[in-house]
Amino acid sequence: MMIDNKLRWLSEPALKGGAFKARENAKIEADEAMWLGVAEAADRCLEILVRRRTGRGVWYALVQILRWDAPRRTAETVASFHERHDSMAEAEEAARRMLAEHAKHFYSDMSVEAEVLCELEWDQDSEARLL
Repeated sequence: MMIDNKLRWLSEPALKGGAFKARENAKIEADEAMWLGVAEAADRCLEILVRRRTGRGVWYALVQILRWDAPRRTAETVASFHERHDSMAEAEEAARRMLAEHAKHFYSDMSVEAEVLCELEWDQDSEARLL
């Protein structure tokens, strides 16, 4: 998880280089499986960056209503709404529309948050949790 979090902050060239170096390490290091996993994670992060730059592929508009526990600085998802779209622009428009529809749920201890995710960021477990 820490590796994935570090990879998410890298640029496209850095991810390409990181994946290459991880594959090289896999050839000579005892922890081959770990290095191959790092390379695959870098490849996935790279593809997400490419999709965000180009807008190609399937996209999801997601709006979540969160109830905040201020002392603990945590939030609980009260409700989630999502739509699947064939372009990033359509998903952005849908997220704006859904955000406006659910803005009435905003209170001092509640937030309404929108995001747009490409199909690589959206996994089936996320969809199952939201249904």
